[in-house]
Amino acid sequence: MRKQKEKGLAVLCMLILFCAVLTGCTKKEKESVQKVNGLEKLGAVTVVTREEGSGTREVFIEKTGVKGTNKEGKTVDETREDAVVKMDAESVLEEVAKNESAIGYVSIGSLKEEENGIKTVVIDGIEPTREQIGKGDYPLSRNLNIAYSGTLSPVEQDFMSYLLSKGQDIVGKGYVAVKKSSTFLSDQSQGSIRISGSTSVAPLMEELAKGYHSFNENVDIIIEATDSTSGLTAAMQSACDWGMASRDLKEYEKELLEYKTIARDGVAVIVNENNPVDSLTMEQLKELYSGEAQEWEDINP
Repeated sequence: MRKQKEKGLAVLCMLILFCAVLTGCTKKEKESVQKVNGLEKLGAVTVVTREEGSGTREVFIEKTGVKGTNKEGKTVDETREDAVVKMDAESVLEEVAKNESAIGYVSIGSLKEEENGIKTVVIDGIEPTREQIGKGDYPLSRNLNIAYSGTLSPVEQDFMSYLLSKGQDIVGKGYVAVKKSSTFLSDQSQGSIRISGSTSVAPLMEELAKGYHSFNENVDIIIEATDSTSGLTAAMQSACDWGMASRDLKEYEKELLEYKTIARDGVAVIVNENNPVDSLTMEQLKELYSGEAQEWEDINP
């Protein structure tokens, strides 16, 4: 009987200790979120998001947890219904720059060295820099991919070889290179390549096409900016040669397409330059975009 009491007491002590640890962790997490003065002046949050099908939106909602599950077990986008929807990064930047209560997200590669009216936000204590993306530390990092169906034609293979060799010099200027730059010798293939998809990848692809033309002028590269899902669907349906995606391919897409990662990028969270917020946690982003936080002041501890 005595041994049973001692055993019961030991279990009780362990439970008390476990609860104390949990309480301490919760307290520590709350203390890590610093109160921001002046948020009450901003009032209601204006959430700016990308259109459905956007790879940037897909990465953002998945990594922040805004992508949830409904009663039927299907994944759903839980972005608040009153969100302002924009079709490209430039439109997001313009909207946030003119609205002090707005928050948005764009490709880091689309940001200029100086952007008027906006500022980027530190996420979970990590700045959205190429160095942090390269190390894999920035929580909103992602791959930029090219996908295609079947076997590459000679001209496609020549361009792909350029992308993963000398073209990485161009990638490294605004994004994170995935391969070490090396010399490139074109085989002077002739023909055309139609590329469709992500508006985040399109500007980089245009620069890469210009760089490639300095090695081979015999190729006509046509680039159409739509969105990641549309580009991948077009590639599956042979409506284009390559699809551009600013997100990882889904399982069914991987089954139907071959793909190559040509660069690493990140999703930068931006606010108006007059917003006192300089940093946010992933949990706060979820609260803002799901609508749990209706007012800016709601994210204060």
